[in-house]
Amino acid sequence: MSKNNILSQMPIDLSDNLHLRFATSDDIDALVEFNARLHEAENVGPNVRDLMSGNHPTCKASDFTVVEDTKTGKIVSSTCLISQTWTYSGIPFKFGQPEFVATEPEYRRRGLVRKQFEVIHALSATRGELMLGITGIPWYYRLFGYEMALDMEAGKVIDRIHIPKLKKAETETCQLRPRTDADNAFIQELYKNAIEPHIFVCPRTPALWKYEFNGRSTGSDARHEWRIIEDMEGTRLGYVQHLQWCFEGFSEAANPGTNFLVMRMELKPRVGYLHLIPSLLRALWKTAETTPVTPETDNSEIMGIQFMLGREHPVYQALPKNVVRSESPYAWYIRVPDLVAFLRHIRPALEKHLINTVAESYTGELKLNFYRSGIYLKFCKGSLTEIADWKPEDIEDGDAQFPELTFLQLLCGRCRTEELTLNFVDCWVNNTARVLLDCLFPEFTGEVWHL
Repeated sequence: MSKNNILSQMPIDLSDNLHLRFATSDDIDALVEFNARLHEAENVGPNVRDLMSGNHPTCKASDFTVVEDTKTGKIVSSTCLISQTWTYSGIPFKFGQPEFVATEPEYRRRGLVRKQFEVIHALSATRGELMLGITGIPWYYRLFGYEMALDMEAGKVIDRIHIPKLKKAETETCQLRPRTDADNAFIQELYKNAIEPHIFVCPRTPALWKYEFNGRSTGSDARHEWRIIEDMEGTRLGYVQHLQWCFEGFSEAANPGTNFLVMRMELKPRVGYLHLIPSLLRALWKTAETTPVTPETDNSEIMGIQFMLGREHPVYQALPKNVVRSESPYAWYIRVPDLVAFLRHIRPALEKHLINTVAESYTGELKLNFYRSGIYLKFCKGSLTEIADWKPEDIEDGDAQFPELTFLQLLCGRCRTEELTLNFVDCWVNNTARVLLDCLFPEFTGEVWHL
């Protein structure tokens, strides 16, 4: 390791009695209290404890950084790196997720988070992580080289008053029951089949599935509940995954209310939602009525069911359109340290994306101008024969110009080239680039279930 690498400098004296180091198991109790208090959520504490306990498949105590005030002995700032594997159109790549970023108010604006992100980014690099992503507050993580580029939390909401009542002549078509370990293989198979066509996915290994089903603490905000969808004779039809609590605020509305949150839902092949949806909605609402509301929620009255399943999901087609409202997606912050390395890694997927499009068998060049840097791509009959760094000599060089990190929105399938050129006047593409880029980087309309 180079002596200039920040990891080799750890622990680091930051002056003013501040000391940056990696956490140890001795810090667990202090970090649990620190994060629950700073994030103003009791359920954050058990999640931090789980991540630091040594039982999590990909994260441990030393994946947390802490800044300690040596004068008081207290932790005043902290973050962590949760390493995982995602796939891009089926191609696995290593992904790093910085999380639990917090600083005591009186210690803010001293560069403590910036220094910790230097450490986290260096640690991520040693693990070969080609992309990093954060779920966080607006704007802030742009300071550290991130762009809000990947959809999250898109969905549909149906209020309780619109959930259909069972009529006298009707009988229920399905019901819900709690998951047992005998259902685990059934859920895994349905999940695997459902995510196969998605662009971005965080697949589960056997160890991760075991942890998801039985490893997370009851009070953790990362723990989910599972219900099996059955017909009235007890035959399994699918599953529902929902949060342990009802939450307020997952909406852009002025008064979003408190909703029961469905995070994943899948049916077996050849089982459709249309026949099931009235009974399924009633069964979900019955579950919602027995689901507690988070302690931090001001409005304890549950208003409806929120399906956080991405921009598109088969169940949306069966929901009554005249009473269901759409929730616009928020976004992951995404950082790609070496864009050429990432594009080279996913080259087979990019070539596959061209098949059965107007750009199939394309031969030619594509120069992407990022104003201070650029990328050169060469195609031969639909094969990407070269992906390399390229330096534009003029701001108008190339086939497309992308200011700042806006290209990541195209890469992650959040925006099409037309949307980018409309929203950013210094983003421009010629016609060939427009067609080719939209074929290379399809829209992402799902929801990533991360670690």
